[in-house]
Amino acid sequence: MPQQREYRQKSRVLSRQTLALIDQLGLSASPVNFSVLYAYFEKSDESLVTAIDILRSNKRDFDDLQCHELYQRYFQQPRKQEIIETLSTDLRNQIDQVLDQFSKDGTLAHLAGVKNALNAVLSTTIYQDDADDHLEDRLDEASSEVSKLRDDLEKMKHEALTDGLTGIANRKAFDERLRNAAMAAMENGQEMSMLLVDVDFFKKINDRFGHQAGDQVIRLLANTLTQSVKGRDITARYGGEEFAVILPDTKLEDAESLAENIRHTVEALDVISENRSEVIGKITVSVGVACYQLGEPLARMIERADQALYLAKSSGRNLVMTENDLLASFTKSAAKA
Repeated sequence: MPQQREYRQKSRVLSRQTLALIDQLGLSASPVNFSVLYAYFEKSDESLVTAIDILRSNKRDFDDLQCHELYQRYFQQPRKQEIIETLSTDLRNQIDQVLDQFSKDGTLAHLAGVKNALNAVLSTTIYQDDADDHLEDRLDEASSEVSKLRDDLEKMKHEALTDGLTGIANRKAFDERLRNAAMAAMENGQEMSMLLVDVDFFKKINDRFGHQAGDQVIRLLANTLTQSVKGRDITARYGGEEFAVILPDTKLEDAESLAENIRHTVEALDVISENRSEVIGKITVSVGVACYQLGEPLARMIERADQALYLAKSSGRNLVMTENDLLASFTKSAAKA
């Protein structure tokens, strides 16, 4: 058929363009890279096209890691199977019965719109000359069940992105929100910074006062960080006793200033063990600060923040170090060598 031939011809052209760009950029010819760049030439997603155009116009490194991050953002969808399994058999039966009743009663033509349920996928509004109370009751009952399910799904989503101990964002939520913040920074030309915050000598607290005291310190630090940030800033538990703070529209020097405020606030705390009423005393944190370079893979910014945090630890702890301090340290070491 002409339409199929036209489609095949277009696909071959797009494939050749995609492979040529992969070769030009020095990327591996992986399915992920091919999918991202094929969609770019196909222009199936305007936001993806804009993101890639920004990256290329800024002359930033465009490597496999960057392609992987674009793939995660634009291609990976929530697992539909999880949502399908969450739908109860009883609810689906109710919906089928209601629709079947509409058909039998000849009232299907009176459906004028769709009510919000299951994220605006399913619902129905009925208009009839002769009110059918029984039918409307069944519809209301089904809608109620759908609304409850939607609330349950929202709750599940919230729990999946929340750290159980502290109530703030978890690592999964951090990764998602950092990608979103980076894309917003590229689209708006804004600066974005991040902090990695780690409790000093945390193992000693656990060993001396017990794990419940350690959990108390983690909750205390999470609360301190949450109260220290504002607006669009995002605090997340990065792992163990380590926390991350995403700072949209924030320069490196401003992020460093916030980090110093956090460090001083934590240092001023006197901590008493809740379960043993023992004095834990002073706790301190070390902080690494990095700023996003528009278009770079996010893993590189995280690595700089992590290296700056390590520099703060190795320099005596209870310190704030930035990627600039990291560069100065490397330069000093190279000069000595």
